Amino acid sequence: MSRAPTLSTPIPILLLVLASTGIQAETLEYRNDLSIMGSYIIPDDDRTDEYGTAFRVSYGKQLGEYWWLEPTVSAGVFETGRTGLTDYYQQAAGIDMSYRLFRNKGFTPFALAGIGVSRNDVANHDDSEIGGYGNLGVGFLTSPTTDFGLRFRAEVRYLYDSFDDGLSDVHLSAGITLPLGATQRHVVEKIQYIEKPVVVEKEKLVGMADSDADGVVDGVDQCPNTLKGLQVNSVGCVATDQEQSVVLLGVSFEFNSARLTANAKDILVKTADALKGQPDLRVELAGHTDSVGAESYNLKLSQERADSVRNYLIDLGVAPERLEAEGYGEAKPIRSNGTDEGRERNRRVEFNVISE
Repeated sequence: MSRAPTLSTPIPILLLVLASTGIQAETLEYRNDLSIMGSYIIPDDDRTDEYGTAFRVSYGKQLGEYWWLEPTVSAGVFETGRTGLTDYYQQAAGIDMSYRLFRNKGFTPFALAGIGVSRNDVANHDDSEIGGYGNLGVGFLTSPTTDFGLRFRAEVRYLYDSFDDGLSDVHLSAGITLPLGATQRHVVEKIQYIEKPVVVEKEKLVGMADSDADGVVDGVDQCPNTLKGLQVNSVGCVATDQEQSVVLLGVSFEFNSARLTANAKDILVKTADALKGQPDLRVELAGHTDSVGAESYNLKLSQERADSVRNYLIDLGVAPERLEAEGYGEAKPIRSNGTDEGRERNRRVEFNVISE
């Protein structure tokens, strides 16, 4: 090993002034959807039928943060239970107003009310009538089950029909909801640099490398692959006599789930290498979310995401007793949740050193 003279010279230093979190696909946005459902009908006691079935199609258009307008059409039959004989054919067209909780994100309970026009056609009989109906209902939409946002929908409706001096039926429906014109917003890591001349004292080392850039050369470093941002001691190991924390930039998840993206798995391989390089290091993996959605749902999602990171590190060979996983939900923001950028920064996984 040889040493060059100490130099005092102005050199350009690139100062990092802004860095957001890693790539995330957290928001599937749409304002229109189409629901296709089948219905089982419990008929009014005044009907002679045992049961009914129907097919329903609804088009949803968002009017406000929670309110949706849903034009709907349906066609069905009421069966007597006797082979070959059908009492009623019924068609209807109307419009519902629904109120969807949680801003239509994730699991979404809803309530609805509406009115419309109905046509009841009695088989083999002159009693056919076009009249009106009103209905009230409750139901739910599941979280998206595919990348393009397919959801399952179930609901129960009480329907009052003006036919035959008034009849009340109950409709139990289930089917699928497809988003129309959906967009998935990807937030890409943004880094801005400012070049500023700074005069530094530089002592050039010839023939000595520092592979993990922790300030300790490889020949002395006893803990290789240290994560950037952590303070180390004189032999290159993470100092465990003080609390330290770094955000695992780029560790992201599939939309509204705890499933790691391929990019996140690549980053966690380097995290596992760092832990293997210092066998006595114990850490907490802390999951955090923004404030969009219900607080209880965010707490559960953050815990599931922290557990997912822990399980993947264990699969990569890190001893389970060295890893703790904790979800904090929206309780510990590092930026304001009032802006898109702030919410992006708050959705994160932290690597917290457990001090001795």
